[in-house]
Amino acid sequence: MLEVNDQTAKAWRNTSAKLRTQIGKNLELVLTDSLNKSKEANFELLLQEARNEAARNGLTEEILEELLLSSDN
Repeated sequence: MLEVNDQTAKAWRNTSAKLRTQIGKNLELVLTDSLNKSKEANFELLLQEARNEAARNGLTEEILEELLLSSDN
């Protein structure tokens, strides 16, 4: 259930079932897209926080690369 203002709720109730179905499908696409973008943004934020914490702990890209190269041997 989505919360909308009274005017929108009244218009929705007065809309045909066919149009409600069409609007519902379109709204689902928009919501899915928005939620996926939100997840991506949250993931990017998490990655940035991990990078910042690693930097605070002294882990630089150079040190990380050295660690990765030494683990290959």
